[in-house]
Amino acid sequence: MNLDQALKLYLNHLSVERNLAQNTLESYKRDLSLYINSCKNVGDITDISEKMVQNFVNEYHTDRAESSVSRMIASIRGFHRFLVLENATNINPAQYISTGSKSLRLPKTLSVDKVIEVIESISSTDANTSRNKLIFEFLYGTGARISELVNTDLDDIDIESNIVKIRFGKGSKQRIIPLGKQLKIAINNYLTRERSACVSSKKFCNSLLLNSRGARLSRQSIWEVINKIALQNNLAELTPHTLRHAFATHLLEGGADVRVVQELLGHSSVNTTQIYTHITVERLREVFAETHPRARN
Repeated sequence: MNLDQALKLYLNHLSVERNLAQNTLESYKRDLSLYINSCKNVGDITDISEKMVQNFVNEYHTDRAESSVSRMIASIRGFHRFLVLENATNINPAQYISTGSKSLRLPKTLSVDKVIEVIESISSTDANTSRNKLIFEFLYGTGARISELVNTDLDDIDIESNIVKIRFGKGSKQRIIPLGKQLKIAINNYLTRERSACVSSKKFCNSLLLNSRGARLSRQSIWEVINKIALQNNLAELTPHTLRHAFATHLLEGGADVRVVQELLGHSSVNTTQIYTHITVERLREVFAETHPRARN
């Protein structure tokens, strides 16, 4: 089996059998296309050696973040493991790839007070105030990814039962998130004050967030809102994902079990969620150093 055929077969497996989201499929395709292009001098998938895989990873590692390298290695390992299971080859040259020393890169986050300060900074004199506050309350109050907010419909929100259904996450999964008090207020304010003015008489759109033409608000528009508020608050590190990280970190700092946070974030493995426990440990060290009488000397 040649390399292009092998890649096509694997991507089809990820799409049909594992039902991965389109954005995730595109990431696999980009990574593996780059990898396969580096192996173009071989004619068949069975000709790829362990040395070739390691050389590619070593070269890819140059000037790239550890997270990108880890994702690439995971893509390559999954690809070759699949080919062995499909009997396309009986050799897995990626089985013993060396990842090298990996430094722990903690996600950037904000304190509880800072998040509240940012949300309250959205002035009532601004255009689209209710919508902009809802964007921040939703991302911080649910831990949703920006793509999940974009695809949230009115039908996904149950005001009476106080729950939100988050759809179109990684792997096209869905999860139920409790609807907090402030998020509930933000939703009601937006629905009563601004959304009705955006509804188009020509075509009904069930999306929670609408643009001025009555269509679903785009990812780019949400990014623009967050960038604007970030500049106003002099917070270069403020992104949609920063609010997701804050959601997870503040839950753990408040005493939530890591497996509960895993479910709320939609992580398939608790190992992915464990990184947030490192943040809370660092915060404990800071508090200890600042407050314990024997730690200050």
